[in-house]
Amino acid sequence: MLSTQRLLLRPFAPEDEDALFGFWNDPHVRRYLWDEHLVSREQVQEQIALSERDFRERGYGQFVLALQEWPGVLIGFSGLRRIDGTQEVELLYGLYQSFWKRGLATEAARAVLRFGFEEVGLEEILAGADFDNTASIRVMERLGMSYVGERRVGLQALPAKYYRLGREDFSVP
Repeated sequence: MLSTQRLLLRPFAPEDEDALFGFWNDPHVRRYLWDEHLVSREQVQEQIALSERDFRERGYGQFVLALQEWPGVLIGFSGLRRIDGTQEVELLYGLYQSFWKRGLATEAARAVLRFGFEEVGLEEILAGADFDNTASIRVMERLGMSYVGERRVGLQALPAKYYRLGREDFSVP
């Protein structure tokens, strides 16, 4: 479990299925994370199982986000996972729209980066966002990540901007 000034981050667990199902099917969330596709219960279960396995085998995975004052209410997620078919590790994050523009994505992502570099010992972490997802791009830039180029990702292999941060470049303000 991780915590910040305003957030609690807890690893995905099977009991999060309903909350994650609702979250990932929210139209504002689904737009960028799932390329507008509806998410099935099976996909949610797979993501929870993948995160649990990643924590066991690699020491990192996905976290549900809750506000300190509402510890049982999922407001989003953040975490680390391997990019399909590579050894590269990617930072992910997302929030319900009602929690946008409060600095919470940056706060959660910074906590996950710290965890990845300081606890897990990763040397480099990548992050990507759709070209029109300017809010996520700003989060990556606020985190001190550097633009490295375009990749095709997701269910439809859409182009995304990718950024990187090395452990030597990570600093906590």
